[in-house]
Amino acid sequence: MARFKIRISNFIVIFIIIFLTFVIISDNNAENILSSISGRVLDENGQGVPDLLIAIKPVKFGPHISLKQRTPFPIWLRTLTDMDGNFTIKNIDPVSSQLTLFPEHGSDFELQSIEIGDLTFYSIAFRRAMPTWFGKLTFSIEPGEHLENVIVNIKTPRMRIRGRVLYEDGTPLMNEEISLSISSRSTQIREGGITTTSSGTLGRNFETDNEGYFVTYSQDEAANYKISMTYKGFTLQSDTIVLGEGERHDELVFILKNTKKTKKRESVWVVNPANGNAYKKIQCYSCKDAKSKAESENAYLVAINDEAEQKWLQGLYKDRAFFWIGLRVPVNDAPWQWDSGQPLTYTNWRKGQKPDNITTNSGMAGIAMEFSSKKWMTIGQNSPFSRAVKQAIIEKDKENITVPDVKK
Repeated sequence: MARFKIRISNFIVIFIIIFLTFVIISDNNAENILSSISGRVLDENGQGVPDLLIAIKPVKFGPHISLKQRTPFPIWLRTLTDMDGNFTIKNIDPVSSQLTLFPEHGSDFELQSIEIGDLTFYSIAFRRAMPTWFGKLTFSIEPGEHLENVIVNIKTPRMRIRGRVLYEDGTPLMNEEISLSISSRSTQIREGGITTTSSGTLGRNFETDNEGYFVTYSQDEAANYKISMTYKGFTLQSDTIVLGEGERHDELVFILKNTKKTKKRESVWVVNPANGNAYKKIQCYSCKDAKSKAESENAYLVAINDEAEQKWLQGLYKDRAFFWIGLRVPVNDAPWQWDSGQPLTYTNWRKGQKPDNITTNSGMAGIAMEFSSKKWMTIGQNSPFSRAVKQAIIEKDKENITVPDVKK
């Protein structure tokens, strides 16, 4: 069969790629049937690329053909390629998605094209004068469809400056719009020994990715660059960045200080009138850290004993965030129980999230309330979700409550 390649020649083709890049229309009546994609990632020399993190980013179409992230990044499906560059991503919802390297702007490679059977689809997201959201490989998979032997071609990026925006405590500025003012100055020696100097300034808005990265591309010429970054009234400026022809600078970091957003304030205790116990939201680095902080306050990670308590907590803590709760996967077929010692009498599991097999290795897995529905899900130490859970709900028995602690 002949190989058909879609090449970028005019705006019509660009428009088609945005909407129809290996599109297979999904059946809304069967949206709960999950799909998968598998294949191999190859570099510019046709060699498999090992240990490369790739992800499926759920997206939706917004105004003016733009694409918006549909769900928070912790629940993106992702995987590492093996030693030969092979990968498999399962449990894909049959909705619009993007295949992306991860982090989106922080990868050392760029996604160039995808081959499915005899068709090759090209990304134009990293071409000169194109915004990085424009022309990424967006697709839908038919419910229950399993795309196999897909070839993902990647390449080393062209001239670029990659930066990252962090708060003072190292937390990335995630999915936020920033303004960049990029000044360049270049010197050229022409025939006859004539030296010419050119300079210019370009201002553009960018959006950081889920790890706080952004990327801007040069005009493929040697120059000295300075970048000013502005975020909500705070402006920071880089040192001079010298780029030779074909070079990249990937180590730019802006640190936001004194923004009052480094850490959220810890909440106060709130009493549940139904049982008289007090509850509090805390910040934490891990499930273990949350448990330690709870114990330091003579409390424990929350035990949810009935549907009424679950709904009360959902109404109290409406943040679109994950929360650790006081449940662990038991070891060696031990009975389920809360950190407080209470038996498990009520459950609110997210579909498919209750562990079927309880082994000696399962005891390290904690349970969290999911960011949106607040249903429960299992999160192990190696889960990609573990880094996203930075809050917990702790509980204190009414016998241990003192008046100054409690907001009534």
